[in-house]
Amino acid sequence: MRDFLELAVSATASGCVYALVALAYLVMTRPTGIINFAVGEWAAVAAFGGFLTLTHAEWPYAAGIAAVTAAMFAVGWATERLTVRPLVERGAPVLAPILALLGMLVVFRELISVGFGPDPRPLPQAFGFGRLEIGLVAGSYQSFFTIGVVLGLFALTWWFFERTLAGRAFEAVAIDRRAAALMGIDLSRVTALSFAGGAAIAGVAGLLVAPNTSAHYMMGLPLAVQGFTALVIGGVGRVEGALVGGLILAFAEQLTVRYAPVPPGLAMGVPLVLLILFLLVRPTGLLAAREARA
Repeated sequence: MRDFLELAVSATASGCVYALVALAYLVMTRPTGIINFAVGEWAAVAAFGGFLTLTHAEWPYAAGIAAVTAAMFAVGWATERLTVRPLVERGAPVLAPILALLGMLVVFRELISVGFGPDPRPLPQAFGFGRLEIGLVAGSYQSFFTIGVVLGLFALTWWFFERTLAGRAFEAVAIDRRAAALMGIDLSRVTALSFAGGAAIAGVAGLLVAPNTSAHYMMGLPLAVQGFTALVIGGVGRVEGALVGGLILAFAEQLTVRYAPVPPGLAMGVPLVLLILFLLVRPTGLLAAREARA
């Protein structure tokens, strides 16, 4: 039982990271219809930003995290302004900005590779190395810190969309862009803020996972796949869906690695298997979108 509970804590922490990447997808995709696969590279950029501020410059942990998150907000805003907005203003099909953002994925990865090289870079853990035991439940300090931060961010995001006027504007754009524009909502501003917010959220995911894996230039692709799979599982229409999808994916991965009679390398294909199954069986995800609810 203790072994399973420890596995559950580890899986929950991993699922929270996947859910955060899925939330970054959702924040951008809902109001714009644009899927930005560069979110994984944004997480990697933030991880290396954390290396510079926390390890190299030895900033206080809270100050370093806040600075990197603010920088990622600016990166997302600039990315939308430079690559998405010109195409949208020219009436390009929705596939055009998706392809442009795939190009930005390569740009971010190469910048990281050239700037930092192929070697992993360490990041400190928020409360150092150690274990917290609560009865039979045990896990690393970083796992519990990750769970707490992610749950807090999801609660804040839910409150923004459900209880604030700005969040309602985002939801209105997601439901019907033309009607939202007729109501006076600035679509370009919503798009820019959605990309900036998505980048900040992806950056937090990178900062949370890097202390366990170190920052390395290839870390973005797995996170992008896992986050997108979590989004497909949970559904793109609900903030809660990203969290549910991330937890389901992480438990499926770790239970397969621990108990299934398959090599660990094959277990890495679990996200792709789940992605294909949900696209075939339930492409809308487990939770229905707001407009589909009674």
